[in-house]
Amino acid sequence: MITQRTFALITLGCKVNQCDGDTLAARLLETGYAQVPFGKHAADIFLINTCTVTHTVDKKCMQLLRRARRLNPAAFVAICGCLARKKNIPHIEGADYVFDTRQPQGLLDILNARFATDLPHDLHVKVGDAAPIVQNKTRVFLKVQDGCDRFCAYCIVPYVRGALSSVTINEAAASVAAHATQGAKEIVLTGIQLAAYGHNEEEALGNRTEIETLPGLIRRLAHIPNVPRLRLSSLEPNAVDDDFLDAAAGNPALCAHFHLSLQSGCDATLMRMNRRYTTDVYAQAVYALRKLYPGEGSLSLTTDIIVGFPGETEHDHAQSMAFVRKMGFARVHVFPYSPRAGTAAADFADQVSPVIKKARAAQMLALAATLQQDFLAKQVGTTAEVLFETPTAGHTRNYCTVHIPHPITPNTLAQVKITGFDREALIGELI
Repeated sequence: MITQRTFALITLGCKVNQCDGDTLAARLLETGYAQVPFGKHAADIFLINTCTVTHTVDKKCMQLLRRARRLNPAAFVAICGCLARKKNIPHIEGADYVFDTRQPQGLLDILNARFATDLPHDLHVKVGDAAPIVQNKTRVFLKVQDGCDRFCAYCIVPYVRGALSSVTINEAAASVAAHATQGAKEIVLTGIQLAAYGHNEEEALGNRTEIETLPGLIRRLAHIPNVPRLRLSSLEPNAVDDDFLDAAAGNPALCAHFHLSLQSGCDATLMRMNRRYTTDVYAQAVYALRKLYPGEGSLSLTTDIIVGFPGETEHDHAQSMAFVRKMGFARVHVFPYSPRAGTAAADFADQVSPVIKKARAAQMLALAATLQQDFLAKQVGTTAEVLFETPTAGHTRNYCTVHIPHPITPNTLAQVKITGFDREALIGELI
């Protein structure tokens, strides 16, 4: 009798990577393996789905590999994800196997031979394969796009994620409908370059229709019943055009929260980054979204900022700080510039010293904290719809975390009176 084998999977990085990891876990569960939490059990198989955006996350990936070895020296340890694709080699020291998360057949074949488990053949994870559907799962991340063709000067992602690819609108709509039927209350559409949804460099353009754009997808999903919330993971400001605004206005499920990528509030820095927009274009996108979702504090805008990019002067940094303050973000993720070998910026002259980068990051983080407190303060006294992910915590439509003192059934939508806030979350009472 074959003993059921266990696997532990951990995923680092973005929501797209999380979708890839969830799909891989689904395949292993379908095959008969049992999943256990990573780091708490001596599993038979450890899978580390990596990220490689910064040197720090590279180091964390390798630390997790060593941790797996300590938990079970005899385990089969496999590495996948962006770090594996960046290295583009068949072996990483300490790992038994390195593979592409989206093409796991080699892994499945090896596990079949090693553990004598009957595996289905010809499994191939496509970009459209959804994460496993779980009954009453509150929020579902659905990958509808992959790949990037922007090649920003600092970014390794286009080199490790590959060419643009997208699911069809029919495939995306079917996945959303299936998740809604199973009880999910919020669908989050994810992609590496979500605004490029509908572009597909790996298939004939004849397979696509004119409506297969992000606005077209938003319009199509408006017709699917029982989807209280639809959220977008990240956008570039260039995507906020008249067509997008029209589609957003026509889908009441679309949440008033947008992660609008910025990276710098200085035009000179944006040009060196190869970001393909100016602060004026960015500001116009922000003003258009605020017009679409009027009301003080009703729209939540979040963003990413890189400080200390090569060539950034004190004046450039001051301009970036001023622009961030002017935009009034609800949350800002701050990253000191981290050179990545193989990107253009890694070879730029005028690299900023670590000491200066640290100081600028501290200044930007302090501004971000102030802006977040200002945004949270605007929510006090309002009534908000909250989707509860735990008995006492959930998120508003504009993505504020809310805590309540008395428990409620998870995966419930409820009206909450906002009575206060702390450093990063709102406090409220059920109505």
